[in-house]
Amino acid sequence: MKIKFLAVFCLAVLSLMVGCKSATNTNVNTTNANMNTNANMAMAVADPATEAAVKAALAKKGLNDVTVQATTTEITIRGTVPKGKLGEAMMAASEAGRNRKVTNQVTEK
Repeated sequence: MKIKFLAVFCLAVLSLMVGCKSATNTNVNTTNANMNTNANMAMAVADPATEAAVKAALAKKGLNDVTVQATTTEITIRGTVPKGKLGEAMMAASEAGRNRKVTNQVTEK
């Protein structure tokens, strides 16, 4: 009887130790993932040269009611353009933005 109790007790302790080890590894991985995300977010800084280039490209197309916000990772355009000119605005922003992601918040009027 004592041997059965001892065997069950050892199995319970072993399974508890394995469960704790797994939870610890998960927390470490989550922390590392959060650190990587924060590091990537910190790397996106304002890029005035690209912002000026995109504004110039839009002005060349006659799209003056569009504002531009550029970072080292993406470009955001906001404002209004005449009906049918949304494609031109997107194309001008992506060409002048040197293949960065362009977030479109422009509406047609």
